[in-house]
Amino acid sequence: MEKKINIRKLTSTMQMPTHMEINGNQEVIVDGCSGVLEYDTDVVRIKTGKLIVRFAGRGLVIKCLTADSLVVTGYLTGIEFCV
Repeated sequence: MEKKINIRKLTSTMQMPTHMEINGNQEVIVDGCSGVLEYDTDVVRIKTGKLIVRFAGRGLVIKCLTADSLVVTGYLTGIEFCV
């Protein structure tokens, strides 16, 4: 029997970003960001609640940063969610 996963419960447990929008492999917009942990042209790591999100790529730039959101542009090659 297939078990159904309640995505809202999963997101609240993992403290996922409130909203993440990925535009191809060129741009990602994250709402719910609580801080930048690492920033380089190859890696951007951010904190979103209890979760850390790592963006890998080439020529990565934080185009916009506010108190709770950011925009990363460049050539994105990977996104990793770390607990």
